Amino acid sequence: MFEEIKLEGEFFEKKSNKMFEEEVSDEYINQKYLTGEVRLVTEQSYFKLPVIKQEFSTSCYKLEPDYQRRRVWDTVKKSRLIESFIMNIPVPPIFIYEYDFNKYEVMDGLQRLSTIIDFYNDEFELEKLEEWPELNGRKYSQLPDRIREGINRRQLSVIILLRESDRGSDVVNQMKKMVFERLNTGGMKLQSQEIRNALYNGKMNKLCIRLSDNLHFKKIWGIPTYEEESEVYEDLFDSKSDIADGDEFEEKIKNKLYQRMYDVEIILRYFAMRQLEFYTGKLSDFLDEILINGNYYSDETINEMENIFNKVIEVAYNLFGEKAFSQYKEIRKKKKWTEAQKFIYDPMMLALTFLLNEYRSDYANPQKNLVLLKEFYESCKEDDFDGKRQGKNEIEKRTKLLIQFLKSKIFIR
Repeated sequence: MFEEIKLEGEFFEKKSNKMFEEEVSDEYINQKYLTGEVRLVTEQSYFKLPVIKQEFSTSCYKLEPDYQRRRVWDTVKKSRLIESFIMNIPVPPIFIYEYDFNKYEVMDGLQRLSTIIDFYNDEFELEKLEEWPELNGRKYSQLPDRIREGINRRQLSVIILLRESDRGSDVVNQMKKMVFERLNTGGMKLQSQEIRNALYNGKMNKLCIRLSDNLHFKKIWGIPTYEEESEVYEDLFDSKSDIADGDEFEEKIKNKLYQRMYDVEIILRYFAMRQLEFYTGKLSDFLDEILINGNYYSDETINEMENIFNKVIEVAYNLFGEKAFSQYKEIRKKKKWTEAQKFIYDPMMLALTFLLNEYRSDYANPQKNLVLLKEFYESCKEDDFDGKRQGKNEIEKRTKLLIQFLKSKIFIR
């Protein structure tokens, strides 16, 4: 029933994460430490705020535009940072990586740097300051002399991961990933896809980001279009809620998917599921490998992948509308449709991919198809679509069930 789908690129071999089974000696541990086998080489610098605009605008520093793009600060958030400098409140350091001699990329702290640069460029007015409300409505050039002089005296700490830490690209990526995983940005630990976005920002990553703007994809997952976003942002920023952790924001536009780049990870999952036979171990590690290998695909393959995703997600929406990846089940003693679920998305997208050539436009009847899909879920055994079971065997089983359903109930008219 299954047709093998292969993409250009290197496939994955089973890797062992087996730890030492025998005890190791103190001598070995001491030697490991002395050789710096897993130790970073860093240095710390301090930049006066007025210097940052000039320093970080040179070609020596690479500010990746895609990195942390989902956490662009609003004016209130920027104003709070400036107020911290006015009050001399400690601000977390910026982390940068020396990827070539005297060439650096920002690992963590892009929003803080961008805010400082924008502030000195007079690009925003301070607003909703809590301790210095007298300064609301003023840009940097409009501040009293003493306030400007005080801000200009402040320094930003910059921690540099030096090139000496480089012992091969694989080792460096591992060490950079470790740094990302242990950093807190604005009080929030970076999520898996945010780390991938920063470390492996090649062809495949850019493809996933691009596809996350697909209109059908956004509608199914409840992510607002740009027009809807602007309305919600305008409404929410009238309050004191923080975009980083505002419950109201999450309730209105499901920022857990959008803000933390989970939507980009959902795109990546589709391409990973197309190579399901190579899925072993942790899903997060599997997604890492898919992305790393995908960054080496040819432009032609990347274009083919983009086209097929757009086609499959359009078919899913045409068939079932916004309930394409929802499950009909009993929730609190009442049967109803759930929100979109990843454990439904994976097999549904695979099933529709396998049947893509059999699809006809006259199959597009969401109202009728949802009745059939509802009956399908009601006829399934309880563990057929159990969200707690998301291993390789479960995904294959669900894909087969959905293929059988689609061929017998939908793709027949």
